[in-house]
Amino acid sequence: MDIEQLYLRYIKDIYRYLYSLCKNTTLAEDLMQDTFYKAHITLLSNTVQDIKPWLFKVAYYTYIDYIRKERRVDLMNDLERSTFTTPETIAVSEDSFHSLISLLDHLAPYEKQAIMLCDVHDCTYEQAANILDLKLNTIRSHLLRGRKKMRALIEKERQQNG
Repeated sequence: MDIEQLYLRYIKDIYRYLYSLCKNTTLAEDLMQDTFYKAHITLLSNTVQDIKPWLFKVAYYTYIDYIRKERRVDLMNDLERSTFTTPETIAVSEDSFHSLISLLDHLAPYEKQAIMLCDVHDCTYEQAANILDLKLNTIRSHLLRGRKKMRALIEKERQQNG
């Protein structure tokens, strides 16, 4: 599969995943470009068996690299703060996705990541554990606790709105 086919097939999943991490449309687009660039460079010389989880892992580490760089230097300019209307922006603007993200923000980082990977992006437990560099039982524990907290948050929201 060439990079163009990968891009077309996984662009929405990778974008939504990165958006869930950074909550900034422009930054998510930039990180997505970096992710596919890194994937392209790697795929030129290597073969990857399980592409989707591997792309999520590349995206996750691209985000972590950005956070590390951002801690060193904070040079946000007005252009980066502006928002642009793109197909991805329109797709993300769905209320249900924003509601999910806002509820996930109440969870611990690994619980949030586990739910995003396994429940939203259909990764297996093994794939999610590999992406986050965690043991299989640890990812299961994070999923169990995260899902339990999500149920409580959803119930609390229903009581407040209903």
